[in-house]
Amino acid sequence: MGIKQLRFWLSSLSGQVIMVALLILVIIQLVGIQIYRMDREETLGLVNSRFTLQRVVSVTHLLNQSPESLHPEILRASRSETLRLRVATQANTPEIRNPHFERIVRSKLEYPESLAIQISAERHPMPTPWFQGPQQRDQPLPDRRHPRRYADIRLQGSIQLEDGRWLDFTSLRDNEIPSWSVKAVLSFVLLAALLAGLMIWLLQRTTRPLKQLAQQAERLGRGDKPEPISESGPREIRDTLTAFNRMQDRLDRFVSDRTRMLAAISHDLRTPITTLQLRCEFLPESEDKQKIQQSLIIMEQMLSATLQFAREDGLSEPMRNLDLPSLLQSLCDDLQDNGHDVSLVAQTAVIYRGRAMALRRALQNLLDNGVKYGGKVEAVLEVTPTQIEIRIRDFGSGIPAEQLEEVFKPFMRLDSARNIEDGSIGLGLAIARTLIHQHGGQLLLSNHPQGGLLAQIFLPR
Repeated sequence: MGIKQLRFWLSSLSGQVIMVALLILVIIQLVGIQIYRMDREETLGLVNSRFTLQRVVSVTHLLNQSPESLHPEILRASRSETLRLRVATQANTPEIRNPHFERIVRSKLEYPESLAIQISAERHPMPTPWFQGPQQRDQPLPDRRHPRRYADIRLQGSIQLEDGRWLDFTSLRDNEIPSWSVKAVLSFVLLAALLAGLMIWLLQRTTRPLKQLAQQAERLGRGDKPEPISESGPREIRDTLTAFNRMQDRLDRFVSDRTRMLAAISHDLRTPITTLQLRCEFLPESEDKQKIQQSLIIMEQMLSATLQFAREDGLSEPMRNLDLPSLLQSLCDDLQDNGHDVSLVAQTAVIYRGRAMALRRALQNLLDNGVKYGGKVEAVLEVTPTQIEIRIRDFGSGIPAEQLEEVFKPFMRLDSARNIEDGSIGLGLAIARTLIHQHGGQLLLSNHPQGGLLAQIFLPR
C-alpha cells in the first residue's frame, strides 16, 4: 500500500476507527504486561525467599546428619540456577543482617543460640562466583563490562554447622523473561487481526449505506434521477436514508411542477398575444402600429423560447456515455462548414456520462455566441483526474467586468439596439448555464487577458 493509499484509508471512517481501536489495544496490552511484570516480581520474590529458606534448612539438616565425605555430593545435588551453596571454614558475614529471616531459620532448625546464623536480604552485584573454589574468594571482582556475571541477590548468608564449619548460601533471581516473547507477540498479532477483521466487517456493513448515499447525492447533483436507496443498516443510518429518499422525491416533484407551470403560463399567454396581433391588423397604417407589431413579435419570440425550454427540459433526457471530444468536434465542424473560423484542441479522448442533447445545446449556444460577437473561436478540452474543462474563447470586444454575471439572467441582452431579427432574445447563456448545472458542473465567464471573452465549463468526472 502506497503513501497516498494509506492516507486515503486513514482519512476514511473505517481507517480512523480501526487505528483508534488498535491503539487502544496496544495501550491495554502494554499496561497489562507492566502490571503482570510487577505482580510477577513481587510473587517471585516471595516464592524465591521461601524456597531458599526451606532448601537451606533441608541442606543444613542433611549436612549435620551425614558424614563429611558425602557433603560434596549433597551440595552438588542441592545447587540450582537460583541457589548457590558451599561449605567453608569461615562465615560469609553480610554487611547488613536481617533478624527476621534469622529467627525463621533458627526456629526451623531448632538451633541453640550457640550456633550462629547470619542472613542478609539485600540486593547487590554478585562478586566472583565463590562456589567455584575457595582459592578464588580473594580474587578481584569480575570485569563490569560483562553484566551477565552480575545479578540481584535475594538472600545470602552463612549458617554454622554442628562440626564448626559454615554453610554459605546465595539465592539469585530467576532469569528475566522478555516482556515481548514470541508467544506474546503472536498472541497480540492474532488478537489484533481478529479485532481488525471484526471491525472491518462491522464498519463496512455500517458505511456501505453511507457510500450509496454519497453516490446517489452525486448523481442527483448531476441532474440524474436515481432509484430510491435501499434503507438498511443501523437505525440512525436508516433514518438518514429515509430522509434523503423523501428529499429526492420532493425535489423531483418541485422541479416537475415548476416546469409544467412555466409551460402552462407560456402556452396560455399565446392566446392574448394572438388576439392583439389580429386586432393590430385592423388598425390604420401608422408608426404606432409598426411599434406595436414589433413589440408583439418580441413577446412571441420570448414565449416561444420559454415554452421550448420548458418542453425540452434536460432532466427528461436519460443519461448515457458520451464521447465528449467527438461531440464538440461535430459542433465545430458544422460552424466551419458555414464559413466560420472555429478550431478545437482536445488532449485526449474521454467518455463522459451525461445528456447528449442538453450538452449539445449548451455548447452550441456558447459557440454561436462566440462566432456571432467575436468572429473567431478557439475551443480547448482538457481532462484531469477529477474534472473535465472546456474553454471557449472568442476574439471580440468582451464584456464589461461588472456585467459578467448579469448576462446569465434570462432575457438579458447587452446590446439593446441589436436587430431582433437575429433571433437573440437573451436566453442563450441562461439556458447554457442551467444545462451545465444539471450535470453538476459550472459555467464561468471572464475576459481573456489578450482580448475577447472566455467561457469555461467544468464538468465533474
